Amino acid sequence: MGVKIKLIAFLLGLVFSLVVIRNVRRNVFRPAYAVLWIAVSLFLLSIALLEPVYKWLATSVIGINDARHIIYIGLIGFLLVYVFYLTAMVSRMSNQIQQLLSALAILECKLAGSDNGRNPAETPTDKS
Repeated sequence: MGVKIKLIAFLLGLVFSLVVIRNVRRNVFRPAYAVLWIAVSLFLLSIALLEPVYKWLATSVIGINDARHIIYIGLIGFLLVYVFYLTAMVSRMSNQIQQLLSALAILECKLAGSDNGRNPAETPTDKS
């Protein structure tokens, strides 16, 4: 990897790390999201600093001739973990919303019944 690419990756990782840390301090992120984004920023920093380790891992352990593929695999792996986490959160929130809507409907029905002095199951009749 060229010196320019290493420098760009390191600077990008450093700026990204600072932005993530600033947002964590301001409580912009939830802790689980903060851990994911800190991991990405550390990975970006490690690209420039640990290139020989990635080359060794790619060629000796995995058997890939080009170390850049390890970076792609790492980033795609992160994105898959992130999408899986977001899917789990959306599913959990969808279930919570369904439960809240059911509870709200029951409370509105009880409130409407107590306001009219009738059974909530009764339907109002028009006396015009």
